[in-house]
Amino acid sequence: MIRQRVGSIAATIVFILGFIGVGHMLATDPGRLFRQLLFIGIFGLVFYVIYRVFMAPRMSAEDARYRKTAQASKKRMQGSRGPQVKPSASAKNRKAKKPGSNVTKLSKRSTVHRSNPPHLTVIEGKKGKKKKKANM
Repeated sequence: MIRQRVGSIAATIVFILGFIGVGHMLATDPGRLFRQLLFIGIFGLVFYVIYRVFMAPRMSAEDARYRKTAQASKKRMQGSRGPQVKPSASAKNRKAKKPGSNVTKLSKRSTVHRSNPPHLTVIEGKKGKKKKKANM
């Protein structure tokens, strides 16, 4: 607990001295301050581009599966909020048929569209292992 307090006090002191230094440089030589900030931004942009070009393609297979699943989940969630699906042409034709044609209705099961499908996740682990009970 004491180490955390010392670290936060040290960080606070460093930030205060930094603000004092930036304020002094802004008051005495603002051109130099803006030049330094510009160079820091350029170097940050260069490092970001290098990281995106060389490091980002080295994504593991697990990361790729996670991204693909996350995108599918996002599409599914957007689809449930969006407009309802219009019935297809074959559904319209079935409604237009004679009411006496019950044979096709019995042989085919109607598809039920759920507005909110259940979101289930699989939790891996030892499901078959029984818990030890305490003997009294």
